[in-house]
Amino acid sequence: MKPGTPTPAQHTGTSPAVDIDAIILSACAGIVGQGRHADAVLQHALRTDPGLTAEDKSRVATAVFDIVRYARFLGALTSGDPASIPLVTTATLDAWRLWRGRRPPLGTADLEMLERAAEFSAIRALRESLPDWLDQAGMAGCGDRWEKLLPALNSPPQQVLRANTLKTTASALLAEAARMGYPGRLVEWAPAAVVLEGHAPVFQWDCFRKGWFELQDAASQAVAAFMEVRPGMRVVDGCAGHGGKTLHLAALLENRGRIIALDSNGEKLAVLEHRARRAGAQIIETRAITSTKIIKRLAGSADRLLLDVPCSGTGVWRRNPDAKWHLQPEELPRLQAKQQQILSYYSRMVKPGGRLVYATCSVLPAEGEEQVARFLAGAEGAFSLSAEQRLDPDTHGFDGFYMAALERTSP
Repeated sequence: MKPGTPTPAQHTGTSPAVDIDAIILSACAGIVGQGRHADAVLQHALRTDPGLTAEDKSRVATAVFDIVRYARFLGALTSGDPASIPLVTTATLDAWRLWRGRRPPLGTADLEMLERAAEFSAIRALRESLPDWLDQAGMAGCGDRWEKLLPALNSPPQQVLRANTLKTTASALLAEAARMGYPGRLVEWAPAAVVLEGHAPVFQWDCFRKGWFELQDAASQAVAAFMEVRPGMRVVDGCAGHGGKTLHLAALLENRGRIIALDSNGEKLAVLEHRARRAGAQIIETRAITSTKIIKRLAGSADRLLLDVPCSGTGVWRRNPDAKWHLQPEELPRLQAKQQQILSYYSRMVKPGGRLVYATCSVLPAEGEEQVARFLAGAEGAFSLSAEQRLDPDTHGFDGFYMAALERTSP
């Protein structure tokens, strides 16, 4: 450590026995170097040392996500090589503190590093810290919009709750959050959303255990609303996963009707069932997709079908910055082929006059508008586009989503 560099204890105000730097470096190495998911790594890291205070945990989380978000830029600062592979070391942590103004320059080497920062900031892929191939793919797909999207996708996410209207209201949840010391605000275009100021330990709240809310971004909440469901409908969620949108649909249906939640991952469906019990969502039936027969048996049965398809996740980099380093060039065409397959095969579940909503948390048109156009071209008039919407993080401050509503016009 350079002379005059603050010690870990000075960085956080915690006991010298707690090595904050080691915790940060270990977490970043697991995420960037080993390709592990940021949320899981960070949760494990924050449980490892019982000496961590709530303030320590907040500072560790802030540092880890910011370093992961800008891993390539920081790597270039420390190595001087714009083409260097992102790698988090003690030098990276020191460079991050210097770059973010958390410590003053301590000599000629630091001044040179700050000069490099200014130089590298002129290169978009370095400044916004992502692989060259991914920057090129984004520019090719999004054009000039890409320049505005990247800074927004690199901004820290807001903490957004979705009030479970089976048990409460957004206004009541907002008041309860304020009583807990976390004021917030409502979102006009997402009626169930409550945006908190700061980050609260919401899973420790008694109202969470009572099923008052789920953690869900406002843009994600817009998808269920786009379905235009009505109580009594039969709804199929074709890629339900852990069920965030499934639970929202149950609330919009007012627990009247039926939701069939499908997924190829049975473990995710088990999590959904647990969440549904807490939320009081009684109309959800889960079915693991173990063969094509599951889809065939539901042919022509759905008033509404949601296909929130697997995708690159480019729209949720704000909360999953590690995805930039996990995604590989060969995965984009593979994901797009999977999306085409799901859209083509699962669409048979929609009854004539019913609605299919195709959704993806990607900012790339190749996973959104282009997929829908390709499907409609091959549908031979069986479906028509009734509405589409793109939510961009640079215009509304939440995640990036694309959604399209397709009406089935013939058998």
